[in-house]
Amino acid sequence: MPRRGAGGGTAGVDDTARATVDASRALVGVAVRSMAQALEEVTLTQYRTLLLVVTHGPLRSGLLAEHVGVHASSFTRLADRLVQDGWATRQENAANRREVLLAPTESGRRLVEDVMRRREQEVARILAALPAGRRRVVEQGMRAFAGAADEVAGPGDDPGGPVI
Repeated sequence: MPRRGAGGGTAGVDDTARATVDASRALVGVAVRSMAQALEEVTLTQYRTLLLVVTHGPLRSGLLAEHVGVHASSFTRLADRLVQDGWATRQENAANRREVLLAPTESGRRLVEDVMRRREQEVARILAALPAGRRRVVEQGMRAFAGAADEVAGPGDDPGGPVI
């Protein structure tokens, strides 16, 4: 059953969408603040690449280029920079020696883990301001939203996970 909006009318999908966009704006703010220090070291696209290889393990350059949205030749330069700066290494794919995989170094892994730790800490502080019952409602809503997003995207559409 639709809920009542502030103006006495029924709140529908548009109100839910607006509330979700408001929440997403808050979460984007958390994401941006958590990345501020990392973005002094790497570009956003470089961070996205590191996030993918930290999360999924060594990946082919072509697949990485596709998931970060750059042309293969541009990605080669991006990967060169990550390797040169000590954030990643190139590895031969044992299953197919013609393929080169990009893998994080310990420094690259630590950079991503630091961002994720800061993000989790800030989200935890925000959630701590809510009564326990409301936190549970937020958790249920976020799980449902993430599940619906996965269903809309379809299995295997984006193995890269979050953009930031």
